[in-house]
Amino acid sequence: MYRSEAPRLVRYFQMRFRGREDPDDLVQEIFARLVAGRPFEELRDPTGYLKRIMRNLLIDRNHKQQRAPGFVPMEGIEPAVPPDQAYEIEMTQAREQYRAAVETLPPRTKEVFLMHRVEEHSVKTIAEHLGISTRTVEWHIAQAVLRISKALDRG
Repeated sequence: MYRSEAPRLVRYFQMRFRGREDPDDLVQEIFARLVAGRPFEELRDPTGYLKRIMRNLLIDRNHKQQRAPGFVPMEGIEPAVPPDQAYEIEMTQAREQYRAAVETLPPRTKEVFLMHRVEEHSVKTIAEHLGISTRTVEWHIAQAVLRISKALDRG
């Protein structure tokens, strides 16, 4: 299903967001949600279920954007903590949570994930290097994203 639907979804997101979002990340999030959901064998209409996941992802992203605070002019107001410092503190904490989540991954999943996200190798290259199928590489990546996402939600 990934091989047949992912390219179409990437094209859709490229057209919809025109560079504001990474289409590969959105597609990966959709398939991570698919893996985390009901067992695939129980689905009567896997494509319809995938479309519903995509719709829900877009709704979630829209809600998050609407809840994000807008620009508020701060003329004459001194913030308690300089914004750069607060941002740096938040980014440092987020990086630490992310690294901790990556460290908890099973060894092979961690290896595949780091090769894909850090070293930026393609799925095919990783499969050839490790002697596993591309489907297994995709599974490890989806598992990593799912586990990291859950860990960050708890953190």
